[in-house]
Amino acid sequence: MSKYCKTGSIGIILTALLFCFNCVQAETIVIFYDPLIPQHAFAARDIKAALMAKGIQPDMLTLDTLSSTYTHRKVVIALASHAKVTEIFANEGGDPPAAALGEQAYALRTTTHTETSYWVLGGDINGAMYGGLQIAENIGFHGFGPVYNTEESPYLLHRCIKFNIPFDVRSPTYYSSGFSQQDFRGTSTRRAITDVWDLNFWQAWFDEMARYRYNGLCLWSLHPFTSMITLPDYPEVALQDVQGFDGFAKKMSMEEKIAFWRAVMRLARNRGFEFYMLTWNLYTYGATGKYGIDNDPANPNTIPYMRQCMTRFLETYPDLTGFGVTAGENMGDLDNAKEAEWMWSTYGQGFYDYASTHKERKLVFMHRYHGSGAEEVAANFKPLLTLPNVRFDFSFKYAVAHIYSTTTPNFIRTRYGDVPAKLDRLGLKTWLELRNDDFYFLHWGDPDFVRRYIAGFPDKDRHICGAFMGSDGYTFTRVFTSKADWAKDELEVKRLWYTNMLWGRLTYNPMLSDEVFKQTLATKYPSMSPTTLFTAWAKASQGVPLMTELVQGSWISDFRWWPEACMARKEGFRTIEQMVEAEPPPGSNLCSIAETVAGTCGDKTSAYDVADRIEASAQEALRLIGPDQTSPTSSELQTNLGNIRALSYLSLYYAEKIRGACYKAAQQMDRARDAMGRADCYWRQYSSLMNTMYTGMDMQRTRVLPDWLSLDDEVRAEYTALGGKGDPNYKDIIESSK
Repeated sequence: MSKYCKTGSIGIILTALLFCFNCVQAETIVIFYDPLIPQHAFAARDIKAALMAKGIQPDMLTLDTLSSTYTHRKVVIALASHAKVTEIFANEGGDPPAAALGEQAYALRTTTHTETSYWVLGGDINGAMYGGLQIAENIGFHGFGPVYNTEESPYLLHRCIKFNIPFDVRSPTYYSSGFSQQDFRGTSTRRAITDVWDLNFWQAWFDEMARYRYNGLCLWSLHPFTSMITLPDYPEVALQDVQGFDGFAKKMSMEEKIAFWRAVMRLARNRGFEFYMLTWNLYTYGATGKYGIDNDPANPNTIPYMRQCMTRFLETYPDLTGFGVTAGENMGDLDNAKEAEWMWSTYGQGFYDYASTHKERKLVFMHRYHGSGAEEVAANFKPLLTLPNVRFDFSFKYAVAHIYSTTTPNFIRTRYGDVPAKLDRLGLKTWLELRNDDFYFLHWGDPDFVRRYIAGFPDKDRHICGAFMGSDGYTFTRVFTSKADWAKDELEVKRLWYTNMLWGRLTYNPMLSDEVFKQTLATKYPSMSPTTLFTAWAKASQGVPLMTELVQGSWISDFRWWPEACMARKEGFRTIEQMVEAEPPPGSNLCSIAETVAGTCGDKTSAYDVADRIEASAQEALRLIGPDQTSPTSSELQTNLGNIRALSYLSLYYAEKIRGACYKAAQQMDRARDAMGRADCYWRQYSSLMNTMYTGMDMQRTRVLPDWLSLDDEVRAEYTALGGKGDPNYKDIIESSK
């Protein structure tokens, strides 16, 4: 520049300035989007952040300023039906999608007519958002420049999270069985009250989960109405303010509560989420004892109250997508037919009262296939089924409480008869409830398991309308159990980001390459080989589902089996004697321990082979990540490496426990003793590591876990009961097993 100044020539100076301006322009990337569409603004911000992380400062301009005269690099987010955009796109040599893009679908296109440009063309608003998020991910992996000419559409149209929500001390979510005004179990659930009334929590939650392609949230409450609506005929049932635990309280009028939940539902809509509310029945928390209302289904005072609750709920929340109900919970001695009548006279009739007079609004009514008969339900709800603006769906507990078991559970054809056949006769579809009551602490990650699981859905297009995944035994809000500073008060969905990414991204597209997950790992943890981390994580995650598959036919529910602690509510610590009596679930090809010992497995996989498979995968995971040299609480990477070790040690414990159970049932007591000695060693490695990483807590569906060392004595007792002496020598026992 000084050279030009020396000449004193204004023309030369201007020429130089113009040259420099054009250089800047050549390096500039403009993101064109519609800021009035929240989903597109969200994706545009992620693209901007990805570019800035690569050292590129983008400009953000509104879509209506895009013109054919702009010839520099750009990213365009728009609907595929946007006439002006598609015209400019075609003029730049863009190749349009081969067919019309459907709901949530998108096409990514690259043009190089002048400068490289990326085009996101959405089949609808949400499809364009997903395409924008994909561009942001691509830039994060590869920078700006590679060519992308791809299309994606959702494999499963409705990908939902099940969230058991506690509103208040006076309005809990599901915690045990039956009805109580005092019992409110579960540390995670008690603590969650603070978060569920925090709009910042929900904003961050929707942002994070939209990136993983989830598009639905189902809030599950025993009785949401007293915390979410006002009823002119029942003014005293509305719960003023919020009462929590440990000193938490929040002043909120019912009008403020309604405004809050309307805002939450807008956040959901602005990230492409459907919003549902589901109830168990019959529970009337907050209203019990007022106006003659109680939990007796025969009480004539309760029926009109519940009917008004349903209608008022729909009136109050215009962004609500739908409502779901359960029959058979706390319903006295009613049979299926009477339960169906009661559900129609309350929820069904109240839903019909609203939907029949608001035909412009599309709504979903969901009836769980739980403690009820499909034929009786369909017959009673026939008036609702005939409304053109209402979609009536069933919902089925696909794996009961344990998705981390067999990838092909067949409860849907065995537990309540052949449900798909009944759906065919009724011309209806069902949601699949995917219950994770296996992992509350450990961070699971095996993409092939997820792919096999999704592939096993029964005739998806014919029978399945969607799925929602979540827990009854834990409410995932903010982290409180981790001893790592980096994780404290973090969103649980961010702590468990890999698990959430696998299920969300693969239910959107099961064909998604493993390279995407490896590249994500490389971006998050650049100090470690992504292939090594990916493989070790998957291997470590394979053992516990195999253990659960071996016993889930008998230990079907969350309160009967929590594998992270080998625990049940009634039975406490699960022993090898109990394992011998357990069976695999329908749909599994594993042979039970009893059948294995009897030699009657046939073509099924024996329990000995299951133990060998579990051991091989866990040992491979440990070999890949090497010895533990760094504190597992020092960083996010080290915590996840600690999780991989913990998953592996727990798997090795179960491999030896399976052998111990087999040997004892076969009266091979010395071999049983040695197996349980090895199991004791692996358990102590597991419990010690877990105690380093996590606190204990009051469990919602099983017994209290004071800390991670609290079961050590019960584990040791299984060894000493077989004649084991003192503290097993780890090195000798492990070496002798090789």
